[in-house]
Amino acid sequence: DPTPILAPFYLLFFAMCMGDAGYGLILILFGLGVTKKWINIDMFKNIGPLISVLGAGTLVVGLVLGTAFGVSLADAAWYPAVLKKFMITGDIAGFPAQMVLALGIGVFHICLAMTVKAIGYTKRFGFKENISTWGWLILILGGIILAAVGMTEILSPMAMKIAIIVLAVVSGLAIYIFNTPGRNPLMNIGSGLWDTYNMITGILGDVLSYIRLYALGLAGGMLGQAFNILGGMMVSDGFNAINWLPFAIILLLGHTLNLAMSCLGAFVHPLRLTFVEYFKNAGYE
Repeated sequence: DPTPILAPFYLLFFAMCMGDAGYGLILILFGLGVTKKWINIDMFKNIGPLISVLGAGTLVVGLVLGTAFGVSLADAAWYPAVLKKFMITGDIAGFPAQMVLALGIGVFHICLAMTVKAIGYTKRFGFKENISTWGWLILILGGIILAAVGMTEILSPMAMKIAIIVLAVVSGLAIYIFNTPGRNPLMNIGSGLWDTYNMITGILGDVLSYIRLYALGLAGGMLGQAFNILGGMMVSDGFNAINWLPFAIILLLGHTLNLAMSCLGAFVHPLRLTFVEYFKNAGYE
């Protein structure tokens, strides 16, 4: 049953695509209204609790990403400094930290899928038929672990060199020599090279697909900010008996439109990451 893996990741992906704590709060209230039957719309019937849960995830992630109704909480003087410490902002190695986070989640998600594939295939077909699958898993997970260890400088240069050689030899034998036991070794090498091409191009594209978690949240936040600026232009000289109305209309209609568009994207794109990136690497049939 893939649900224990799919459910929390879908919640996380939806929340990151929304990326706005204010919209999360609206979803919580809307879900409660549907559940309590204060809101009676057929298309939302019986999914009120789901909407509230997705809203709660969006609220938490939105606070971590630092956006609420298009307002940057990191730059807001009124927002508590203690809460700003939990935000993910700034750059990592010259790239936006939130983009690096999205890619890191993608790497973890794909590695988890490959682990599920290796265990599932071994259970169904036996270890002998899946030596190559385990070889790729060892190579990718081992490479990530060694890269992390190398950055922390826990191991000495010589120990790192030995670990890299051992990893390369073990995974290389599994991928290129023993991928199909009993077959001509030259055919195994050719098969391994073809598999290498497919793995490199496939995994690279799969990981890059997770940038959408950052891009959609960024786009929604920028659009919300744009409506805030348009509304602010109406009251740039202060509120009076006339200009408050266009200010309210722009904010209400603008954020309603942005919320609807963000919900659509946050619903569709996590499904894509599940059915394309995850299922493909998990060996789903």
